[in-house]
Amino acid sequence: MPFKPSVILASLLFSASLALAAPATLATVNGKAITTADANLFVSKVMPGMSFNKLDPKTKRQVVDQLVNQALIRNQVIKSGIQSTPAFKAQYAALKDDLAVDMWMKQQMNKITVTDKEAKAFYDANGDKMKQGEKKLPYEKVKADIVNFIKLEKFKAIMNKTTESLRAASKVEVKL
Repeated sequence: MPFKPSVILASLLFSASLALAAPATLATVNGKAITTADANLFVSKVMPGMSFNKLDPKTKRQVVDQLVNQALIRNQVIKSGIQSTPAFKAQYAALKDDLAVDMWMKQQMNKITVTDKEAKAFYDANGDKMKQGEKKLPYEKVKADIVNFIKLEKFKAIMNKTTESLRAASKVEVKL
């Protein structure tokens, strides 16, 4: 059989792409893998902007140990049966509802836009409040804060209008 470099190269590239695509197993707990993807998720929550691969070996080991401990505790929780209790189910339902409300509110907030014209007009109208000591701060330095403030005010107004509309369309009885 003649030597075909293209076949060998293709198989090497395919193997390398599989190695890059699949997260490496860092540990196993009762047969369940803890991967670099798990470690990256954990690290990004604890240290935003950081990844597991950027950590020094000692810190990597600490992260893996923490993930192993979490997996062991999670397994113990499952074995305990606590998730089948009425108290757990009630609290879980409340958490799901709260999470849904939180996500919906974030969606509403993300729909709100503030134009440069609005932000500049606010800056001009409130210049006396844009000071550090006696010196007025430049627009570019306070622009992000102004945009966030206007966005929050718009959000409050939208939520007030939404709740008023929902109240008008619902039967609400306050019994104090």
